[in-house]
Amino acid sequence: MTIPPESAAYTTIREGIALREQGRSPEAKTLMEAIVAEVESGDDTFAKIFLAHSLADVQETPEDELAWDLRALAFMADLTDQHALDRGNPGGKNALLPSLHLNLAVDYHRLGDDANARRHFALGEAHLGALADDAYGDSIRTAFAEGL
Repeated sequence: MTIPPESAAYTTIREGIALREQGRSPEAKTLMEAIVAEVESGDDTFAKIFLAHSLADVQETPEDELAWDLRALAFMADLTDQHALDRGNPGGKNALLPSLHLNLAVDYHRLGDDANARRHFALGEAHLGALADDAYGDSIRTAFAEGL
């Protein structure tokens, strides 16, 4: 399978993730926010999810983090399994759901909404089988095993 070339947005998002991992979240946020309008006006649903999911991780408040994670989940309605596979996601669309729902569970837990936290935890857990047997899949499975 040949993965189609990525737009410059993917490079920017990955640069933002690298900045966050270096403890430079404010810079990551500024970098990624600069491409929101461009990405969201385009037709690459995977990029929209990737950007929103990544922007959630650099927010200053749990409310803002929740808003971006909900935005990423909303974009999932327009993602096809084939598009996810084409972007190199071996488990297709469903392999994105454990991470998205886990983040939402954590967001709701931080906000004291344990009912929604448990609901999203269960929704994510239900899709663990879609994860590949690789380091990423192992990290998500481990996070679920550790619980909230």
